[in-house]
Amino acid sequence: MYLTNRELAHVIGDKRSRGCNRADGYSNIPMIRMINISLMPVQGTLDELIADTKNGLFVETNKTWSIDQRRLNFQFTTEIGWEIKNGKKVRMVKNPTYQGITPQFWQSCDAICGEEEWQLYGVPNCGKGQPGQRAEMSHGAAPSRFKKVTVGAGK
Repeated sequence: MYLTNRELAHVIGDKRSRGCNRADGYSNIPMIRMINISLMPVQGTLDELIADTKNGLFVETNKTWSIDQRRLNFQFTTEIGWEIKNGKKVRMVKNPTYQGITPQFWQSCDAICGEEEWQLYGVPNCGKGQPGQRAEMSHGAAPSRFKKVTVGAGK
């Protein structure tokens, strides 16, 4: 699904906008921007998800991110993580990273925890444009598992 506004929806054959125009103030030109998105909860707790994971890296708290202009290739660095072996956290990892290609990453999601684990997160500095505009964003999610993702274990 593409993000559209009233001026460009017809270009992809839509009869109406998906309402994705935003500006950070009255004097700035509105641009098509990402809307607030969330992963809907499914079932289970974080402890159950970890117990069900044979080999993995549990990461928390995004620190830096990079994504290309097409929103296809990405890389994230997180502040802290834990190596998982046979369903148990075995070692703390500082500055772990993960990277991938957006469609393959989302297709590799095989588990999302339940409603009791779901949290709303905010990003105050989603920037775009020349001159730059910033916008606050909200994304909700429960802990999730993605398979076959390229990770770096940090220190």
